[in-house]
Amino acid sequence: MPITPFHATAFLFLYFKDKRRVDPLALVISTTFIDLEPLYYVILGDPLDHRIWHGFTLALTIYPVLVTAAVYLMERLFENRLRTIYKWARFDPVRVRYPLRNIYLISIFGGFSHVFLDMFCHLICFGFCTPLSMEIPSRCGNLQQQCMLLRPYYPFIR
Repeated sequence: MPITPFHATAFLFLYFKDKRRVDPLALVISTTFIDLEPLYYVILGDPLDHRIWHGFTLALTIYPVLVTAAVYLMERLFENRLRTIYKWARFDPVRVRYPLRNIYLISIFGGFSHVFLDMFCHLICFGFCTPLSMEIPSRCGNLQQQCMLLRPYYPFIR
């Protein structure tokens, strides 16, 4: 996605509403790093670039665990550097090290919001059923048929 930073900036206001509970690092990483998957497929030249991570199935289960572990370690190992970056970005941090529970909840929200926003921007990303609808016959039906049914309702999808 060319405007990947939009995912983070769309919800960054939450940090400014409640700096004690919303971890900005977890929010930015969980909303943007999910796009490393399409970048990988674009580099390989594969036409279908939104695959397994761009569905609610993995974005709400495994992805938050991975993001939580990474953010938790980063906040413990690079606390002073993160504080400097937050001050430079004028985030005016109340704290840099957030509890594991807060990081995990923000990571779930980040994965969900990314897939939800992508559902309206990409023809090949239908977050409710992927990856199940791509491999296993289910009530969701064929992914391509679903997208064709949605296309008239979203004229900005190309």
